[in-house]
Amino acid sequence: MDPTATNYNSEATLDNGDCNYAPISGCTDNSAINYLATATINDGSCEYLSVNLNFKHYVDGIELVVNEMIYTNPSTDNYSIQTLRYLISDITLHTNNGNKILLDEVHFIDISIDSTLTLNIPQINYQNYTSISFTMGLDSAKNITNLFLNENFFPSFVWPEFLGGGYHYMQLEGDFNTVFNGYTTHTGGASGIDFSFNKIFPIIDITDININMEITNWYKNPETIDLTTDGIMENIEKQIILKANGIEDVFSVN
Repeated sequence: MDPTATNYNSEATLDNGDCNYAPISGCTDNSAINYLATATINDGSCEYLSVNLNFKHYVDGIELVVNEMIYTNPSTDNYSIQTLRYLISDITLHTNNGNKILLDEVHFIDISIDSTLTLNIPQINYQNYTSISFTMGLDSAKNITNLFLNENFFPSFVWPEFLGGGYHYMQLEGDFNTVFNGYTTHTGGASGIDFSFNKIFPIIDITDININMEITNWYKNPETIDLTTDGIMENIEKQIILKANGIEDVFSVN
């Protein structure tokens, strides 16, 4: 009795359940963006979300220029940025109903290597993702020296064993005031303490996401931190300040 059936009988007065239907071609994968609920034959047309993550770096809101003594920090030191390398881990998309998908366990960014400044995830399940989260550095469960032996940041990012082992979170280096004064802002699990931190941001379009670092803010808000020729890897107080400043407003997403 169903007029959409191929064997529809207009004279029938009782549905005997023998309706036949023409096959409907389309995408039968409900994780695809063009899923067709009525399709009975997968015609290979399924399309999936592709996510592009772009890692951007700024000083006072202006895109970073390397190897130039053109910046002034909150302590009125003139400084340059020569090296910036860091780890972002557990990059995850979230929906409002609690579903989530891990995009990448750990990603190494080096401003001198263009290929590290973008991360493409070619195929993910379609859901209404509304936020993105990530960890700056590696949490204590991941920050183990022999855990990432095959990654491109090994061994240059290894944190000294006598300071707790594991890996650097960030190496930010340059000169300040003169080219003879080099600073090294190296963050990591100093003395085995976990100084990583998590950030989460709302998103609208997940196909192209910028994760921005405002470098100036590592050194201010809530506390000002001075550049120094001394390394800070053993300085717990400065590691605490850098974490607090990082949590506050170093990162943004758009």
